[in-house]
Amino acid sequence: MGQAVRKQKLEDYYAAVEAKYRSPKKKVGKEYFVIDCDRHIIEPPEAFTKYLDKEWQHMAPKPVTDNRGAPRMLIEGRVYQKMTGWGPGRTEGCGDQRPRGEGLSYQHAHEHCFKYRDIDMDLSGIDCAVWFPTLGLFTPDITNADFQYAVMRALNDWTSKDFATGKRHFWCATIPLKPKWAVDEIKRCHKMGATAVWMRPNVMQGVRYWNEDWDIVWKTMTDLGMALMFHEATGTYNATYSTDYKYDRYWIAHAVSHPLEMATGVAGLLGYGVLERHPKLMVMFAEAGATWVPYMLFRLDNHYTARPKEMIGLKMAPSEYFKRQCVICSFEPEEALLAETMKWFEGRNMACTSDYPHWDSSGVSGVVRYLQTFGDMDQRSRINFFSRAAIDALQLRA
Repeated sequence: MGQAVRKQKLEDYYAAVEAKYRSPKKKVGKEYFVIDCDRHIIEPPEAFTKYLDKEWQHMAPKPVTDNRGAPRMLIEGRVYQKMTGWGPGRTEGCGDQRPRGEGLSYQHAHEHCFKYRDIDMDLSGIDCAVWFPTLGLFTPDITNADFQYAVMRALNDWTSKDFATGKRHFWCATIPLKPKWAVDEIKRCHKMGATAVWMRPNVMQGVRYWNEDWDIVWKTMTDLGMALMFHEATGTYNATYSTDYKYDRYWIAHAVSHPLEMATGVAGLLGYGVLERHPKLMVMFAEAGATWVPYMLFRLDNHYTARPKEMIGLKMAPSEYFKRQCVICSFEPEEALLAETMKWFEGRNMACTSDYPHWDSSGVSGVVRYLQTFGDMDQRSRINFFSRAAIDALQLRA
C-alpha cells in the first residue's frame, strides 16, 4: 500500500470517528472536533451505595460535615479528602466545585454536573469527554481489600448505568489493587462500555504497578483495546512515599503532587520496561501539565546512554517508548512553554483537558482560551491536540 493511500485511509478513519461523536449543538469552537480527556464526575452519595453489595452496606461511604463545616466523605472511619497533617486535602472538602466558574455546594454541584453534563460540554466547545471520578479517586486508599473492590464495583456500575449514558461520554473503570481482581473488573467494565482504565500514579499501599505481576492487567487491556489513564489526587492516607507528604499546607501539596507523582509514574512505566513488554498499551497522563515531560524524558534518555548495563529489558531510549505509546494531557491553557513543548513533540503526544468542574479547572472557556492563547499554532498541531492524539490513544471506532 502506497504512502498516499495509507494517509487517505487514516484521514477517512478520523473523519468517520468525528462524524460519529461530533455534537451538533456546540456553542464555540465549532470548526474543531474536541475531546476533553479529563472531565470529572461529582459523585452523589448514591454512586457508592446504590449498587453496593448488601454485605457491605453497613460500611458504605457516607457524606459528613467536618468540624469546620466542610462536606466530606466518611470511609473506614476516615474523612476524605484528609483534613490536616502531611499532604492534606482541600479545606473546603467536597464543596466549591465550579462547573460554570462560580463555586457550588457539594449537593448543588453533583446535581448540576449530572443534569447539565451535555449542556456544559456544548457551552465549552467539547464534543465528547473522558470522565474520571472525583471522590472515587480516593478508593485505592481503602485498606480492606474486599471492601475496596466492592466499593469500586458499585462505583463502576453507577457510572455505567446512571451517568455515562450516551455516546459522548467515555468513562474510566476503577480497578482494585490486586492484579487478578483488576483483570476481572476490567473485563466486566469493558462489557458495560468502559473506554479506559484509570489508576493513580502514586504507589498506593505499597503496590508498584510497573512490576511484572501487573503484566496480566496490561495484557488484558491491550487485548480489549482499552487505554490506561493516570490521575493524581491530593489528600490520601496511604500513598506510599508520596511527594505531597512533605507539606502540611494544601496549596503546596497540591502544586507539587500532580506533576511530580506523574513524573514518577512515567519513570516507572518506562524504566521497568512495561511499554517494551506491552507495545500496544496506550497510556495517557491527565491533569499534571505538560512542559515538564521533555526534561524528564531527556533525563531518562541521558541515563539510558550513560549507564547501558543497567537498562534491563529496554531495547530503545525511554523517550522513544513515550512517543510511541503515550499522551500527556495539558489542562492549563496558559501553561508556560506549552507551545514549545508541542513543537518538541512535533505536534504529537499531547491532548487537551479541562478538569471540569474542579476549582482549578480551565472551565467552560477552555477551548476558547486555547485558541486565543495559541493563535499562531499550526493547524496540524491544533487538530492533533484537540482530538487526534486522543482518538489514537483511546482507539476509538466509528
